[in-house]
Amino acid sequence: MKKRTQVTIRTRQRVLVQAVRVRCQQCGAEVPIISPESAAGVLQKTPMEITRLIAAGELHAVEEPSGSNVICGNSLSAADELKVDSDHNDLFKGEGR
Repeated sequence: MKKRTQVTIRTRQRVLVQAVRVRCQQCGAEVPIISPESAAGVLQKTPMEITRLIAAGELHAVEEPSGSNVICGNSLSAADELKVDSDHNDLFKGEGR
């Protein structure tokens, strides 16, 4: 029987931008904003999944004067930390076998 080894490499990317700050009605704080497309890249989600996270209240949407939505940077950071914790926990699934 051949032995098969699977190697998974996880990377993390930090994006620094000089962002416009607006007041998020859900946080009540002045926050940097990010486009939904960029938020999808940060969280490694599809734009449809970002829409679902907004609907579930996990991401805060801030409406621009043009009517388009942008994402609250504070809620994005919190969601990213939850994702990292979840990914970290996945590494330990199946231990003790």
